Amino acid sequence: MKNINICIFCKRTADTREHIPAKQFFKGVSDKNLITVPSCDSCNKGFQKDEDFFRQFWVSMLMDRSKVAKQLMDGEITRSIKRTPALGYQMFSQMQLIDAYTKSGIYVGKKTMYCISDIDKKRISSVVTKIIKGLFFNEFKQILQEDWEIKIIWITPQTEKNLKLVELAKTLKWKVIKEDTFAYGVNYVPNTFQSIWIIDFFRTPLFYILALEKQETKEIKKSYFK
Repeated sequence: MKNINICIFCKRTADTREHIPAKQFFKGVSDKNLITVPSCDSCNKGFQKDEDFFRQFWVSMLMDRSKVAKQLMDGEITRSIKRTPALGYQMFSQMQLIDAYTKSGIYVGKKTMYCISDIDKKRISSVVTKIIKGLFFNEFKQILQEDWEIKIIWITPQTEKNLKLVELAKTLKWKVIKEDTFAYGVNYVPNTFQSIWIIDFFRTPLFYILALEKQETKEIKKSYFK
């Protein structure tokens, strides 16, 4: 394996291993079954606060549809909030109950809506970028170059329709780290490792990502969206 003694995030000497995604997402899974990549201690610790927020955000959003997310909310996250009440205040202050309806207009009860700020979007994008860098190394055994672009697209019903996501997902090679927690799909251009990714938490696809050399961005987009 190349670059095994180099931190894949900052390229300093690696003195530890970083879980991709964070180990705190997984319940009852041994380290040998999780993805880890070379990291320096500084980068390892530097992701902690954003990853805590990332987990809280998606667990709170998806706990109504995922048993594992609900268990995390009732267990580890609730204990974390008790230790650090400010984290809970931040999360709950951005949540509100709204009336939910089906597309045909049938009322289905109250649902939780999460209002996310631009700052929080940046924090989430930072964690997604870290995950992609880790998955890239895990797949291709080399560090993603600094001058490459990582383009993150949040998957919404509209983007899912525009990108023809169901058809796109079928063209990817999928790997399941834990069936009810995390999976990812990837396809790439041979010999270049320019790649397309979908990452899935709690059986819900959340992000569509392109990892490209900047000068190739337009050409790759055309090939996927024609």
